[in-house]
Amino acid sequence: MNRSMTHSAANAPLLLTAMAMGLLCGQPTGVAGEISVGDFKFDGPLGSAGATVEKLATNHFKISLGHAPGHTDWCNMLYFQIVRNAKGNKLRVDVEFNGGAQYRFNHNSVTWSYDAENWQPISWCKPDDPTQRGDSLLFPEFTQDAVHFGAQVPMSYEKVVELMGRWSGHPHATVHILGKSLGGRNLYRLEVTDPNSPHPKKSRWGHWIGNQHPGEHNAQWRIAGMVDWLLSDQGADCRKRSVCHFVLMSSPDGPSHGWYRVNQQGVDMNRSYFAEGADSTKQAHEACVIQKDLESLMASDTPPTTVWSMHTWGGPVEPILLPGPEIGTVLGPWEEFKQTLLQNGPEDLIEPLKTGKPGHPTHWNSGPHLQFGVTNVLCEGAGQWTSKARSLKAGTVLMKSIAEYYRGTARP
Repeated sequence: MNRSMTHSAANAPLLLTAMAMGLLCGQPTGVAGEISVGDFKFDGPLGSAGATVEKLATNHFKISLGHAPGHTDWCNMLYFQIVRNAKGNKLRVDVEFNGGAQYRFNHNSVTWSYDAENWQPISWCKPDDPTQRGDSLLFPEFTQDAVHFGAQVPMSYEKVVELMGRWSGHPHATVHILGKSLGGRNLYRLEVTDPNSPHPKKSRWGHWIGNQHPGEHNAQWRIAGMVDWLLSDQGADCRKRSVCHFVLMSSPDGPSHGWYRVNQQGVDMNRSYFAEGADSTKQAHEACVIQKDLESLMASDTPPTTVWSMHTWGGPVEPILLPGPEIGTVLGPWEEFKQTLLQNGPEDLIEPLKTGKPGHPTHWNSGPHLQFGVTNVLCEGAGQWTSKARSLKAGTVLMKSIAEYYRGTARP
């Protein structure tokens, strides 16, 4: 008998024992298995508070969603991980929410990923007719054991921390920690300007760009695209002529809980502005911290000329303008800004700019205009996109167009 074969046979009992111990300890053994309830995880960087899962058949599960704080009729977003045993299996997930239909879990596009970096689309469907929209997900056969699932192209708080760390390495970028969320996470504002600019700060344009709803990730990636362009060589002149501020996520506790619109207090974060002035006794905690910071910027040498509120709904990116005093006076008419945007990006990426009327004073796309008289922009759209690159490109077009329209350095 071959010597190596003799050695293997002699050790067979030990190998079987080791495999058995691996199964008992939940360790991979190299043998593919079906997915189990214990393989689902709802409490990671992208989580879904209150979600439960039950097995209906082999690789067929039902997930029941929890609700947002203070809103029993608002379901949390569906985010989950499969931590093991996905490889070689086709998964069916049926999703339910025993509450209202507002902000339903299949309101937005959904994506999945093996590494939480590269996301690919999947469609809600009816299992008996996958071409029809329903409340089920039919995944292809997985080629890896771990899988991530999320809404739009997800952005976790941890990704925000990573981006802030990357951007802070640029000599013209400064990260400010404004305070903590109720969950103990940092509230960040990134400031971008050239400290060696020949233009005094009093003559520079100011721009403030922020996202309010934590589940509107494509709006967050849109902001990231604006930052990337501004910190590139193309943005060098704009950095000399402006001071730009970016609040990438106003409710950083949201992604790990699956909150689409709210903070821990259950406040809709785009209904959290106080046009009469920030008020810690009445206002949502994170909104108050961020608004107080915005108010301090308004009293600085370079007060924001524009305030952008970034969101998502269907269709291309859709900017809606409330003009401030610089438009049509120091600068050309708003139609010139519209034309600049059209020249820099096709209409299937960004719809033609239009003007609107001030809305409620608690909205971030109206409140600063009502409080300070500045230009306010509601920037909607792209909620159904499943491409991070597309959202980044939209951000590039927006920032490039801002730089071109807000030319020179004269401010009213």
